[in-house]
Amino acid sequence: MADISSITSLITSFRSETREEAITPEVLGALLQKIADLLGKAALQTDVSRLDNWRSDLARIGYVLTSLTVGSDDRNNVYFTLGKANLSTGINQIAPNSILIRQATTERAGVMRAQQVQDLNKCKADISKYFSSLSTLEETILNLQKGIANISLRVSRNTKATTVNAEDILKIQTDIKSLASQMKSLQTDIQKFATMKQATQMHIECIITNSTLVIQDAHRYIRQGLTPVIFRHSVRTSRKQEDENGVREYLPRRRGWNRFYDDRKISVNNGDEISFRLDKEGDPNRGKFFTEPGVLFGNCRVVIDPNTQRLSEVRIYFGKRSFNILGIDRHFRFAIGFYKKSKDYGPFQFGELRTNLAEFRVIARADRVDGSNNYNVTFNFSM
Repeated sequence: MADISSITSLITSFRSETREEAITPEVLGALLQKIADLLGKAALQTDVSRLDNWRSDLARIGYVLTSLTVGSDDRNNVYFTLGKANLSTGINQIAPNSILIRQATTERAGVMRAQQVQDLNKCKADISKYFSSLSTLEETILNLQKGIANISLRVSRNTKATTVNAEDILKIQTDIKSLASQMKSLQTDIQKFATMKQATQMHIECIITNSTLVIQDAHRYIRQGLTPVIFRHSVRTSRKQEDENGVREYLPRRRGWNRFYDDRKISVNNGDEISFRLDKEGDPNRGKFFTEPGVLFGNCRVVIDPNTQRLSEVRIYFGKRSFNILGIDRHFRFAIGFYKKSKDYGPFQFGELRTNLAEFRVIARADRVDGSNNYNVTFNFSM
């Protein structure tokens, strides 16, 4: 833009000369030329508008990321430190440990904890010890076989001998005791390794193949003695046992992963495909297994507007809540895990899980048919 103070000064000077009746064409021409020179140096209005818009955009953006570095060390979590700059003021700021990657649990993925690294190192050391015990056992068995072969050879050469040399018998007894000790040590190592293997969590994931839910190697886990179980991420309320008056008091509501039905709610075939048991009241197929996601839900509840007598809602139950799915895509969260039964009775314990929870979702939607009160409901798997 033009220098306003310079133009004002020129005009003031021109007025002074006018009062003194000293104005001439040369003076007026010189004044106009100076004003033209100043205006020639001024920026165009379009340039000014662009710069102003640019400044406004920078102000709206606020901060931009300038650096990302590893933060403080921690045994359970990973931290990142952010560096950012304000585009309006140019001020740089550092936000230490502002991003957190949490540790992995049975319910979600995450970073490996320090304790898990120690457990893996210990497992590696125990496996090395196990192979060392095997080598020692093989050597002991080989020595025993050589001793027996030497005794047999000496007995065959000495046809007059009626008994085996006492020294050889003592050596055999010593070898047998050593072999028994090695076998006992080996058995202890194998049991210890098996226990560690059971405690180590295996990772599984759900995939969708031809509109069917699949968990790779699921059938192999069942052959290893693990049991599949399904969960819903919902609101749930349990009740206590009946008191002396026959009243069952409700426990506080809890929201999160809740077990859905029992161990027989889902089934796995040889192709690792997951099927679900139908539990709808009055359905002739109740108790049978199907791969369709709609099996995981009960009957819908229809709501008719009393004023218009038209269909206003189609509600579906999920845990303690119901959701309207008429013309709306609703996403419902499920998960599958495998656990090792510690006993045949008592409530399920999350500590018995031997895998993570492999999550999947079901999209439910209802749509009117031909503008009437009839409707169709569709269920589809989603990740």
